[in-house]
Amino acid sequence: MRKLYLSLLALLMASPAFAQSSSATITANPSPAVTTKALEVKIQTDDFGSDVYCYTWAFVGSTEKEAASWTAVNNNAKFKMTGSGGNYTIKIDDIQSFYGLSDTEMEQLNKLGFIAKTVGGKQCQDQFVEVVQGRRNAYGGGEGTQASPFVLNTAAHFTEFASTPSDWSADTYVKLDADITVGNISAVGSKGSPYKGHFDGAGHTVKGATVSSTALGSAAGLFGAIDGAEIHDLGVIDVNVTGSTYVGGLVGYVLSGNISRCFVTGSVTGSSICVGGIAGENYGTISDCYSYVNVSNPDDYATGGIVGKNLGVIKNTYATGQVSGKGYVGGVVGANYGTVSNSAGINAGMRSSHNYAARFGGNNNSRNNVSGNIAWVNMVNVSNPWASHGDHAETVENATLTAQNTYQSRLGWDFSNVWEWKTTEKGGFPVLRNMAGQTNIMPEDIYSASDIDEIFVGDAMKLNVYPNPVSDVLHITSGDGIVSCELYSLAGALVASAQPDGAADVEIEVGSVANGVYMLRVVTANGAEMINKIIKK
Repeated sequence: MRKLYLSLLALLMASPAFAQSSSATITANPSPAVTTKALEVKIQTDDFGSDVYCYTWAFVGSTEKEAASWTAVNNNAKFKMTGSGGNYTIKIDDIQSFYGLSDTEMEQLNKLGFIAKTVGGKQCQDQFVEVVQGRRNAYGGGEGTQASPFVLNTAAHFTEFASTPSDWSADTYVKLDADITVGNISAVGSKGSPYKGHFDGAGHTVKGATVSSTALGSAAGLFGAIDGAEIHDLGVIDVNVTGSTYVGGLVGYVLSGNISRCFVTGSVTGSSICVGGIAGENYGTISDCYSYVNVSNPDDYATGGIVGKNLGVIKNTYATGQVSGKGYVGGVVGANYGTVSNSAGINAGMRSSHNYAARFGGNNNSRNNVSGNIAWVNMVNVSNPWASHGDHAETVENATLTAQNTYQSRLGWDFSNVWEWKTTEKGGFPVLRNMAGQTNIMPEDIYSASDIDEIFVGDAMKLNVYPNPVSDVLHITSGDGIVSCELYSLAGALVASAQPDGAADVEIEVGSVANGVYMLRVVTANGAEMINKIIKK
């Protein structure tokens, strides 16, 4: 018997499966593995040299199932690992087909095992990766991947998404596929469990969301809190958000991440610190966004039309809503300790019951980095005088804020891919390109008469239009040569015109034209076009 025992022991010791194993660590992406997603596994161990293979198996319930036997792995390209020097990687595009699992087995899959090995007998210790069940065709379809994002196209889908934290991970992609109207909903993400994924609004809107989170220290917004998330091409219309700290129309608390090409309308009300039209507190980047939000925070500090408190980056934004707070109040940002650039405060009015309030930004701090910003000179201040502590923007007149060139050339906004210029009977205003649900949100008084008579439109056109307001004769001059001048009523009727055939100076008689507001369209010889508001009195 002893001879038999020794023989068996010798046989076992000689088997590759019982070779001495090297210590190892394993890293999986994603971690844990998701049944519906591709998987990348990295094993760090001793230097095995070249031709390292991966022996791997699946735990289906309590049963172990090999992807291939120990020896079948050898010299098999499917199982060959990349890398060198003790760092080896294998990529699995589809878990189900790689392990040959049935649909029933996939439902029971809970763990994967991995060993880096060589044909010659070098191997690492067993390594394991936990597996969670992914979701196929959840919501309106999709798998939550970049190639196949989850699709939201109803209010019920959005409500479900807001209550499913497992779909908030960094490797999960979501796409809004329709304009939807929602009511009372829970925020997507919280400070304790922030949203980390990729949300593509695809030019659609979420309308009528009511969100409330009044607990001190919590965050309130359509998205309560985000960390590393990307939110883009989304319109939030008629939102109503109430909270205590970190309250925003789109996001309450931005720990990190990017918000781009978004707009928000509605109301935001807070009762403590950090309240803003788009975000309450921001450590991330907010770019190419605008807000028409009435922001109120009467009892505490850091209140702004875009962001309440900024420690990140804000660029290429504008705000037009009413902003009121106790202190550190600004049309764009209340308290800034980060960077704000190329943005505009066009708010109808502001209110501060204490101090540190200004048209653009409410505080002046050594960490306050601002550049290229403008603010409406006629913004109404219904409480304290404008303080020297803030602003951080050049004040400009009405006509400047209703000219495309102000945003395109002066602020450097991209009107080819991101923004576009709209003109209504009131006048011009900037909106986001290819976005639904946008209307003119500029203050009514911004289209009143102005003494400014020089207007720039684009890089190719310079006009002088004077006087404005006009009583008898309107003068138009351009070095580019004028081919057409047309004056229209707000109802669209042509009331006066001239076709000067390239002249540099044009006069239009308007003495017989009734007093009122008109739109002047000028076309130059190089094809440039300008539309400007004219006051006849």
